[in-house]
Amino acid sequence: MTTGANQQGNGERRGADNDQPDMGRYVSALSNMVYKGIMEETAPFDLTPLEVQLMMICEERGECPAYQIAQLLPVDASRVSRLVTGLADMGVLRRRRLRNDRRIVMLRLTPQGQKKLTEINAKLQSFYDKLTKGLNKRELRSFASIAQRLMANYEAIESA
Repeated sequence: MTTGANQQGNGERRGADNDQPDMGRYVSALSNMVYKGIMEETAPFDLTPLEVQLMMICEERGECPAYQIAQLLPVDASRVSRLVTGLADMGVLRRRRLRNDRRIVMLRLTPQGQKKLTEINAKLQSFYDKLTKGLNKRELRSFASIAQRLMANYEAIESA
């Protein structure tokens, strides 16, 4: 990302490649705004965005092993373990050890967790609707397509 001294007010870079938008600036600003909005929407439920993300993974996958969730979240396994403990203590997540391998902990949303996640998803959808106000479906599909290509490019960089 370039420094503020190399920025123009419109987010364009100064210098030889001034036809290129400063992608880092836009991605960072958008990421921060979306994260802040998600924090505000999940706070009344006494949940962090990371806890909600963990719950969403459990909803999507049904019962799944904790180690699999640890691979999907941007935190280490010990942090995932603490998140799971907190969610289980709240009664929104159920832990179960496999009989044939007691080391593996399976996770599943409880009915209370499913209900809470449904409410959170409605709040988040309302936030996303406000965030995308004025954008048509074609623009949103284009944004999604670009984001998917950027993520694929990043995965290729990481695996190289």
